[in-house]
Amino acid sequence: MGAFVAGGPALAGPPSSVQPPGEAAGHEAANPNWQPVQESPREPLFKKDWTIADPKFDYRGETAGQEFVPLTDEDGNAISKVLYGIHQGAAYRIEVPLDWSGDVVFWEHGYRGTGTTLYVSDPSYDLRQTYIENGYAWAASSYSANRYDIEAGVRSTEQLAELFDREVGKADQRYLQGVSMGGHVIGELIERNRGVEWAGAAPMCGVMGDRELYDFFLDYNLLAQALAGVDGYPLPNQAEYFGQVVPEIKAALGTPTTKSPEYSGLTEKGEVFRDLITAISGGERPGDDEAFGYWEGQNFVYGVVTTDPGGLDGVAPGPVWSNVDTDYPVDYTFENGTTLDEAVERVAPAHQARRSGPSAYVPDITGDIDVPVLSIHNLGDYYVPFSMEQYYAADVLAQGNEDLLVQRAIRAAGHCEFTPAEAADQFLDLVEWVEDGVEPEGASVLDADVVAAPSYGCEFTSTGAGGTRGFYDDCSKLGEAD
Repeated sequence: MGAFVAGGPALAGPPSSVQPPGEAAGHEAANPNWQPVQESPREPLFKKDWTIADPKFDYRGETAGQEFVPLTDEDGNAISKVLYGIHQGAAYRIEVPLDWSGDVVFWEHGYRGTGTTLYVSDPSYDLRQTYIENGYAWAASSYSANRYDIEAGVRSTEQLAELFDREVGKADQRYLQGVSMGGHVIGELIERNRGVEWAGAAPMCGVMGDRELYDFFLDYNLLAQALAGVDGYPLPNQAEYFGQVVPEIKAALGTPTTKSPEYSGLTEKGEVFRDLITAISGGERPGDDEAFGYWEGQNFVYGVVTTDPGGLDGVAPGPVWSNVDTDYPVDYTFENGTTLDEAVERVAPAHQARRSGPSAYVPDITGDIDVPVLSIHNLGDYYVPFSMEQYYAADVLAQGNEDLLVQRAIRAAGHCEFTPAEAADQFLDLVEWVEDGVEPEGASVLDADVVAAPSYGCEFTSTGAGGTRGFYDDCSKLGEAD
């Protein structure tokens, strides 16, 4: 578990350098005045039987949708050729422009739940058009498993890269672009170098802090419970949690009950809670209050921990989350003299669930990279919070590889809420960096003053007020001094 810095964004050291709490650490809290540590229960690992949907058609659920056919020009003439099939337990799609440059992009999809149907889909944000019109082939895999199974994503992508070389031709340069959990897959691919070489990577809204994402979900709930004076851990089933515990929390804290950027009624402890969540999700930054109202109002994070209480649906032998050594970044003392750090419950992962190294159930991202990475992230995302970028930046910095990482903030609060222009700019700027040595522009995610500036992210965010873009001040009206 990384450290939190009071008054600023949450920062972290490389996960690989941290002793897994609750195991070798002896299940003792880092501070003797804190609550005794509760070990998370072990859960069985299990495999699933997967059904692979026909990659010739788009699938959402059980119904076949649009057929996968080549892109055409304005006269209806094909400008690409397509290949699809099933390989090593995963569905795949490949598209190659007729004027192929020799380079290929591998698209890494995000989390698809725990359903048993595997399906492959085209790149999002009109990137298919961007790739083909610029001479790049692309390939995508369903992965050989759903769930939060990073190993399945990594293996399937490596196998697809080898298949591409056999069926299409050996690629000159291989790029990676993808979203959310796909960012975690990308982070692993570029660090492992298991016979497949990568030229550059473009993770979007990625889980670049690996297990720190689950720590965020745990922290959110335990902080809310401690401040509200509600004992809701171990977490009950979803019906009980939402029927009894969450309403008690909201009543005590006065937090929003509808997802709106404008809200009122926070109690003193509710304000402390908001400030804590702002701190651990990325620190003070444009739109942080609005993002809190948007996400708290829809109860999303409460739902995550009850839908999948940390066991990753059989991928790990129990919860991987921990707050054993977390010193929370906002000082608060209750009426009885107890501090927040003393009041919040302490939870260790299940035995061996959080282990590091080659046998990790949720693999480490260490920042040990040797190719350019251009990463983008939404400022107000709570599904995969902006703090993931800060953990990744700290890891890369600790490895001495900061010259290979550029990061961009996008002024939106949704999860993976990007425009086609933002996604295309990310990819094309990465290519220019790799091929021509032109390092793209970015902005620090670790400098608290930079992140808190009212105009942070303006230079990388498309104009317009669709989605949650209206939560943010109009960049054209912000002065140069901002």
